[in-house]
Amino acid sequence: MKTIKYITNYSLWLACTLFAVLFIACDDDETPALKVNRLAVTDVAEGTISLIEGDTYATAVTTFPADAVDAGEYTYRYTTSNEKVFTVDETGVVTAIGVGEAVLSVWSLNNTDLWTTCLVKVEKRIYPVTSITVSEAYKDYYVAMERTIKLGETVAVFPENATNPDVIYLSSDPEVAEVNEYGEVYTKRLGDVTITIKSTDGSEVATTCDFHIRNVEYTDYLVRTDWTVETSHPWAADKTAGGNPLNMFDDNTKSSILLVKANGKTFTDANNAKITVPVGDIVYFIIDMQAPQTFDFFKLTHRTDNNTDNLRVKKVSVYGSNDNEEFTEILKGADIPVAKTITDVIVDLPMKVTYRYFKITLDAWSNNGNTMQISEFNIGKMNFMANE
Repeated sequence: MKTIKYITNYSLWLACTLFAVLFIACDDDETPALKVNRLAVTDVAEGTISLIEGDTYATAVTTFPADAVDAGEYTYRYTTSNEKVFTVDETGVVTAIGVGEAVLSVWSLNNTDLWTTCLVKVEKRIYPVTSITVSEAYKDYYVAMERTIKLGETVAVFPENATNPDVIYLSSDPEVAEVNEYGEVYTKRLGDVTITIKSTDGSEVATTCDFHIRNVEYTDYLVRTDWTVETSHPWAADKTAGGNPLNMFDDNTKSSILLVKANGKTFTDANNAKITVPVGDIVYFIIDMQAPQTFDFFKLTHRTDNNTDNLRVKKVSVYGSNDNEEFTEILKGADIPVAKTITDVIVDLPMKVTYRYFKITLDAWSNNGNTMQISEFNIGKMNFMANE
């Protein structure tokens, strides 16, 4: 019995000794080092980076596992699947270029087996309207009845790259003056009216113009004896009308300037001079009033002894200058119907102007006949009468 007890105690001692040795041996071994085995773009919700045109985004990369011993050694290369949507530089800075979606790829330069991707979604940048401007001349404008003012042509919307630059036009009293979608104001009766120009993009930006519709008196400049005329092509002599450009200032409605139509035909005048104006040439005359004049209407008078439509120019365009070199357009031909049966054609200008030189181009005429004739020309100021 004593022998058995000894063996048992010895076995127990041996087992404990072996366990202690194994425990000490295990405790002395180092834990195996963990290395990077996965990459991800940092803080990207649902795998998508959402940007607006022009935005930039600095890409950051997260390595896994979090305690990888070689994480600090990793460097990356960045690429885009579509440079029209976004570009990315060597440091990972993404720049949103255009609306759309493209893939951002991050490639490990340390381990070609590791890479990650995410989607970059670029949306359109919205630029709201910040201001609307209109010609100062129309901010407080006096005008006659039954006139059309192309207000819309002077309207500017800012910024110039506004996402929705459309505006609407509103009249405070359409019975006095109505306005269409193009900003053309038509005056209908005497009174005052406010035209509002308003943005449609929700920015609530607006500006206004006050129109005063009044009866008007036209006062001519009657002294024209020192005015001179320069013509684009030789003028034609005529036994009845004369043809000399200075006839426009002689107060004789039976005499006229005669200019040959740009129809390519040869016209032989009363002095047997042969005049040909090629098709496509612009026929015009320039009046030198010798000094700058301020005016807001001009008047063309047709011959009173011959109302043949062939002789009457149908449309003209007018320009002003103070140096006879640089001319500013005042009105285009489509806005000046001068081929009327009445003798005097009075054309209101959009606003008062001051020029020394007045240029008139003869834009349209009858296909019949060879010459265009204007008997008298004058300019002047409109006087608006008080409403009764």
